[in-house]
Amino acid sequence: MALTPDQEKALDQLVAQMRQTQPKPTPPPQPDLLQTWLGISQDDLSGKIFALLGQKDEYEKRFLDWVNANPLDANVEFLGLAAWAFYQAEKGVNPKILTYVDAFYYISTCASVGFADMFAVTQAGRTIAGIVMMIGPSLTGRALDYPDSR
Repeated sequence: MALTPDQEKALDQLVAQMRQTQPKPTPPPQPDLLQTWLGISQDDLSGKIFALLGQKDEYEKRFLDWVNANPLDANVEFLGLAAWAFYQAEKGVNPKILTYVDAFYYISTCASVGFADMFAVTQAGRTIAGIVMMIGPSLTGRALDYPDSR
């Protein structure tokens, strides 16, 4: 298919305009807000996170050794910390979570039967409850399992 003389002229004008158009200047770099407010740059923070992730296996082994040596302590501390985090996430938002004891009651049921007279209403609360539902039963089972070596 051949172009008409008018089409060729219009195409030539369009190409000429494109060649004359200056490229858009790149915007100035944005300040690193982490560096400004916290004194650590994004690159430094990324480096530290990746360094920690590189040591994940070592930390995981230490944690599991501690859990195996102290199963009841691990269970109580995990549930206590999870209840505190849940309380912080839900207080003032969830009408059923008025005290730390309310949060502990909810979290302890998440680690066992999941009695449903209260529910998490915030995204953070749901996340904490989900983690407890995944880890809590195994910690509870381990805490109640009398080891053969005793």
